[in-house]
Amino acid sequence: MLLPIAETAVAALFGGVGLWQRSRILSQPWFGGGTMWDTTARLHSWPWPYKFAAISNMPAFLAGMLLPSPMNATTQGQAEAIQHAPILAFAGLLWYWVGCRLDRRWRGTGTATVLVGTRAPWILLLLFTAVCLTGASLPMGYIGYVPYGVLVWLATSITIIKMTRRRDARP
Repeated sequence: MLLPIAETAVAALFGGVGLWQRSRILSQPWFGGGTMWDTTARLHSWPWPYKFAAISNMPAFLAGMLLPSPMNATTQGQAEAIQHAPILAFAGLLWYWVGCRLDRRWRGTGTATVLVGTRAPWILLLLFTAVCLTGASLPMGYIGYVPYGVLVWLATSITIIKMTRRRDARP
C-alpha cells in the first residue's frame, strides 16, 4: 500500500516541478510582445524533472495523456497541470499493480525469505529509479524520453511478470 502512495507523490513532485520549470522557460518575453509559448519552443522544452516523472510512470503517462485529448479539442488555454492531473490517478493504479506483484513474489514465512525478500524489491526499485534518472538526464532529442520510457517499462513489466509468476504446484 505504501508503494503506490509514495510513487504517486514522487510523480506529482517531479512532474509538478518540471511543469513549473517549463512554464517559467516558456513565459519569457519573445518578439512582438508575445512569449515563447507562441513559438515552437513549447514543443522542445521538457525539463529533466518532468522527463523523470514521465519515464518512471510511462504507462500511466500514456494512458493519462489519452484522456484529456477530447477535452483539449473543445477547451483552449487549459493549464498544463490540469491536463496532466489524470496521469496521477493512473500512476497510483500502475504502482498498485507493481506492489501487488512484488508482494506476491516476496511474501514468505521462512527467515531466509524474509531477509532476502525485504531487500530484493527495494534493490530492484532503486535500480529502476537509477535507469529512469539516467534516461531523464540523457540528451535524446525533444521526445526521446518517450520511447526510452516505453522500452524501460517493457523490460520492467516482463521482469516483474516473470519473477512473480506463480508456479503451478505439481503433484
